[in-house]
Amino acid sequence: MNRLVYIVLSVTLITVLLGACQPPAPAPTEAPVSPTQPPPPPPTSAPTVEPIATLQQLQGRYLEAADVGYAYQVAVKTSEFGNGPLGFRNAGSQAEHQTADYLYEEMKKIGLQDVLKEEFPVDSWEFKGAEIKVLEPATESKVITASTYAVQGTPPEGIQGELVYVNKGTKDDYTDIDVTGKIVLLDVDMRADWWITYPALQAQYKGAAAVISTCSGGYAMLNDDTLNSQDFVGPVAIPTLNISRNDANYLKGLLEKGKVAVELKSDNVVKPGGISYNISGKIPGKSSDEYIIIGDHYDAHFKGFQDNASAVGITLAIAKGMIDAGYQPERTLIFILHGAEEWGAIDTRYDWSIGAWYHVFKLHPEWSGKALAYFNFEMPAYADGDASLILSTPELVNFVETYYSADAPKPEGIFPEGVKVNYPTFTWSDDFSYTIAGIPAMVTDFGSSGFMEKIYHSNFDTVDTYNEKAFDYNLKFFGSMVIALDQRPAVPLDFTLQAARLKEAVNMDAYKLAGVDFEPLMDEIDNFEKLATEKYSQVVKLNQLYAELIAAHNAGKGDQTALLEEVRAAGKTANRELLAAYKAFQDNLIRLSWWDEPIFGFEHPQKNIALLNEAITKLEAGEAADVVDNVLWQIEDKWYYYAFDQQVTDHFRDQVLQQSDDRLFWGAGRIVGYLDIYPTVDSILAKNAEGAKDYTEEIATLQEALQSQYPLLQQLTQENTAGLKAVQEKLGKADLTAVIQKAEAAVK
Repeated sequence: MNRLVYIVLSVTLITVLLGACQPPAPAPTEAPVSPTQPPPPPPTSAPTVEPIATLQQLQGRYLEAADVGYAYQVAVKTSEFGNGPLGFRNAGSQAEHQTADYLYEEMKKIGLQDVLKEEFPVDSWEFKGAEIKVLEPATESKVITASTYAVQGTPPEGIQGELVYVNKGTKDDYTDIDVTGKIVLLDVDMRADWWITYPALQAQYKGAAAVISTCSGGYAMLNDDTLNSQDFVGPVAIPTLNISRNDANYLKGLLEKGKVAVELKSDNVVKPGGISYNISGKIPGKSSDEYIIIGDHYDAHFKGFQDNASAVGITLAIAKGMIDAGYQPERTLIFILHGAEEWGAIDTRYDWSIGAWYHVFKLHPEWSGKALAYFNFEMPAYADGDASLILSTPELVNFVETYYSADAPKPEGIFPEGVKVNYPTFTWSDDFSYTIAGIPAMVTDFGSSGFMEKIYHSNFDTVDTYNEKAFDYNLKFFGSMVIALDQRPAVPLDFTLQAARLKEAVNMDAYKLAGVDFEPLMDEIDNFEKLATEKYSQVVKLNQLYAELIAAHNAGKGDQTALLEEVRAAGKTANRELLAAYKAFQDNLIRLSWWDEPIFGFEHPQKNIALLNEAITKLEAGEAADVVDNVLWQIEDKWYYYAFDQQVTDHFRDQVLQQSDDRLFWGAGRIVGYLDIYPTVDSILAKNAEGAKDYTEEIATLQEALQSQYPLLQQLTQENTAGLKAVQEKLGKADLTAVIQKAEAAVK
């Protein structure tokens, strides 16, 4: 026994014995209580009620602990990993693996628990460098630095060939030009025209040995020395490099004077059978079976400071800030860094967001139904506008706007117009994979900024783009928002915006033309909207009452601990149904267009019906030029029909229609139809160019295509109507009436 303990026990025993030997206490001097009167109650003291931290207090502690300097340090370190002088830490590469190792150790260092580095299969891409040397004319000695895509490299000795300029590299640009065994130089605008994959595959089918591209618009527009790289949505094609506009103009200038020959060297390896990693860590919550997820991706083109090393920095800084602040979350917070976001699979239309898709569909499908939200970051240390933009799933828009107006830190010295929320989310970032898995998501809205046109995926995405005020504000804003969501008992999913979007999407004229009854769908949308309004009102009310109960508890109006726990338990039960309804909506209604836009299923044939009918009507009226300029190209992917041979467009059609779901990833099953009308469109284009007036055959073919869309519209309308019923069945189970009544009575 410890000696100190022995002494304490001895003193205690003596005290007790002495107390036992004391004489009895004297009788009270007060008048005796009449036996007919009840005895007075013994004196009591008010029970001590332990105060409960308010949302503002919890956020305040986090804001004090959030360290933008640490976020910047992590971002810089992450951006330094690369396979060569230009950077590049693409899927399955050595640099990506080194980055994963660093981030795994950093998560453990800052105190995250259950840190995991989980592997998943990818097609790997490792680029170390590329250059172009002019061989002819022999008087030139310029060596051009180039970037590349996920395509073939060259042998170590390189490849040599005559250089031929083919403008945009369309089928018409090859008229009377033989490029067999030659190297083609072309201009590409991947925003206004087409992705690099199309002209690259066109060049390969024409027999070219390699492609040199330059961005004539859309991306890499910061200056004329900017290089660009993107995912390559196609096969491992012939070597395809990108050079700056200055270097392209130099080569074009040589071509104007005569024959030019060049040598290409590209140390680039793209192959199946690789692995990548997702790294995650947790702050355990009081509830272990509900989660909030915070994350981004760490792979990159070039140095990728903004896209996406800065996001890695903010994710880990939010985690560190919460740990340093001693924040005990209600739900388990999961911080995750994904590999293979930029690219991760050969020859699939959906070759990006591979790491996120694998995580929520293969590695941890159990997250669906338990995760209240996923906060995704892209380029959070950049600012070029007056507002901070967020792209959100519609169901979370009201939560974000309410949070910003009431609970969020306000920007100082940055974003004078505050925070603006757009919806719905798009397919270009990891949040879409989470969304369709049934996990409501949002992302810092990078698509609306000038960054996309000027710097995105370029050699100028470096630390020089850093904006500390934007970074600091995003760190505080999103970390505080995670706390605000975590403290709400019920996940604030508002389905009314989806109901409004559904109503707006219905084109009644197209339905009438097809002879398809749209009234059952509209009725079901009305029912859905009414139920969504009711349920969201309940969620808002419960969350408000929870805050009021905490305030009453802290004001000494009684111990509300048991009721607070009951409210949280009721919220948790409702959350399961709300998330199930969210997942049912994604499964039953959300599909993709051939431009990778999220749409409702019925919108696909509906749009085709409207456009085909317009094309037929105008062709019959002799307005072929209007059809060519304004109508045909809007149908599905028919814009590509205008520019490329059918062999090229068929390849990209078959990517979707003739591949297994495990090669379609987040796009599997989401495209609902395809009109194979290449010969018809090609004929209309040719006849219009010749000034022809007779389009009888083409009109007949378009009529057949139009008729084919009527039963498809009928089918998808019925499926979407039934899908809305399924959503409502789950949403209706989220009933908070009883606990709201009990909480209301307690705060009166």
